[in-house]
Amino acid sequence: MEKQTEKKTAVKSDKRSTMLLIAIALIVLGAVFIYIALGQPKISHAASDAGSGETSVSSAENTTVTNNENAYKADLQSSGNSSVPAVSYPLNLNTCTVQELMQIDGIGETRANAILAYREHIGGYTSVEQIKNISGISDGIYNSIAPYLTV
Repeated sequence: MEKQTEKKTAVKSDKRSTMLLIAIALIVLGAVFIYIALGQPKISHAASDAGSGETSVSSAENTTVTNNENAYKADLQSSGNSSVPAVSYPLNLNTCTVQELMQIDGIGETRANAILAYREHIGGYTSVEQIKNISGISDGIYNSIAPYLTV
């Protein structure tokens, strides 16, 4: 009789341990999902200008890049830099210019020229991920510039 009682106690203890481990795993998994969700850039189309292709990109730090041309032009006029053309995001990798690419943080003249040279080499992009094949564009750089690009 004592053996049966010991077995039942051991089984209950094992079930409690298992349930505790599952609960801890679910909490950790939830924390990982929240961390990933808050760390990714969010792309949304403005509801009022959905037909014009206006796009906003924001990150977890609540920085927002909006390609509202009027605001961009007003900003250019106030800064006195009228030689920079207005850019509409996302940029099409198959039609963009070096100057347009250079408007994206993380893309300088060398990287922009490499993107266009690779475009000529492959005959045009079929996906944005192809820019990862360019020397100097790591996963980190790709993740920061990909929301601004399209094919």
